[in-house]
Amino acid sequence: MRDTTEGGEFLLRALDGRLPGARDHADATASYAFASAAQLGLERDVCLAVREAARLHEVGKLYVPAMLLARPASELSPQQLERVESHAPAGARLARGAGMPEQACEWILHSGQRFDSGVELPLPSRIIAAACAYDSLLREQAGTGGAAHRWALIGVIEGAGGRLDPMVVDGLARVVERAAGAVGPPAG
Repeated sequence: MRDTTEGGEFLLRALDGRLPGARDHADATASYAFASAAQLGLERDVCLAVREAARLHEVGKLYVPAMLLARPASELSPQQLERVESHAPAGARLARGAGMPEQACEWILHSGQRFDSGVELPLPSRIIAAACAYDSLLREQAGTGGAAHRWALIGVIEGAGGRLDPMVVDGLARVVERAAGAVGPPAG
């Protein structure tokens, strides 16, 4: 699969302009998703497709009011938090319009759903969700040094079985543990 389409790059630039750091999060999530997909034994072409879907997984936030994106989740009402977290359908539509393959758009659509929702979610969507959660937790701990990776991993492990798929979390944990001595996310 080719790297993110020209339209996808435009969306990432727009999102980063509206939500500084979004591009860094997209790239890191894509790297963790690629490495996790490989750890779970998916074929290289599928791993590459997962990486590209992960890169665009939050572009739907372009439709979320900026004032909601600027506030910490703990300060949002349940309705506001739901609005922020419901960006996946818009993201799937934007990715489709940017030329992403239909299958990747489906993965983006389902990446915002909880593992315990009772809906059978595609494995790539579950991988993207875990990679996103890990990088988000890691970014919350920016500046805390080596403990940040451990803290973020514990947070993701605590989400296993609820929001996140335990099998995918296990694969991600193996990736993170291997990369613990390296700087930044795994190559992908």
